Amino acid sequence: MTPLRRLILATGLVLLSTAATAQAPAWPTRPVRIVVPFPAGGPVDQTARVLAAKMTGLLGQPVVIDNKGGAGGVLGADAVAKAPADGHTLLFSSTGALAIVPHLTANLPYKPQTDLRAVTQALRVPTVLVVAADSPYRTYADLSRAVRAAPDKLAYASAGSGTTTHLEVEMLKREDRLQLTHVPYRGAAPALTDLIGGQVALMMADVPVVLPFIQSGKLRALAVTSAVRLPVLGTVPTLAELGVGGMEVYDWYGMLAPARTPDAIVERLHRTVAEALASPELAKGFAEQGVTVVASPPDAFGRFIVSESERWGALAKAVGARLE
Repeated sequence: MTPLRRLILATGLVLLSTAATAQAPAWPTRPVRIVVPFPAGGPVDQTARVLAAKMTGLLGQPVVIDNKGGAGGVLGADAVAKAPADGHTLLFSSTGALAIVPHLTANLPYKPQTDLRAVTQALRVPTVLVVAADSPYRTYADLSRAVRAAPDKLAYASAGSGTTTHLEVEMLKREDRLQLTHVPYRGAAPALTDLIGGQVALMMADVPVVLPFIQSGKLRALAVTSAVRLPVLGTVPTLAELGVGGMEVYDWYGMLAPARTPDAIVERLHRTVAEALASPELAKGFAEQGVTVVASPPDAFGRFIVSESERWGALAKAVGARLE
């Protein structure tokens, strides 16, 4: 290559780089707001807060949490769907609000697949089947035999109709041909109180939610829904090990933005969340709770939401779940 051609090529690359930089929007230029569509204090909110603290340091702007609970996550998601698409208003939500509730609401004020844009699936959260510590069921086989001996006599608790705690047991009923009575509560806290007190026989819940009760001896874990055993619950078998197929299920948390958010902002958001999740203290904390960091690319998360929506939506309709 002649010196002249090298000069022309170098000049062209500089011009292309300058043009790309000029087209990339400046972001963030002010505090970033992450909307959590649930009340403060729950697992999604707690995760969003530790993530926001890390993101603040990485972005050089405050990242704040705005709790907009109501209608199973619809109110918060709608607020983000209608926000300016400039990367300063984001949504951090979970399976129920993104893949289940849209199937339970006749007049959804936004279109999940077109009004919101996937940024990243942050975490994958396994579920565990638990009974009270003084329950007569010491293994899943004990529980299964009792259910078959007295169909519909045993009751299971959930955090409400249409929640993952409801649909996961309905899936278990379908896969293992069990008959159980559903007792929905207004949230996981009162459901766990009655489970520990013996008013209901069992519950399926996210591992981080019930792990403290398992470790303190108030609950007994019978099985997990992950593909393999969890290090944090190493003696607890998977349902697949116990002969119950089709039960590899997880709750998951992820970040989304308004649909027209520019590609450059979405990509930087993804990189920022991934870097925050990879920090030693967050990675260690999640591992201690049995949670897996995912940090998937935007396109992959978008496809994942569609597949999860189809899976959970079909089950929700089949069992007659409704938004309460």
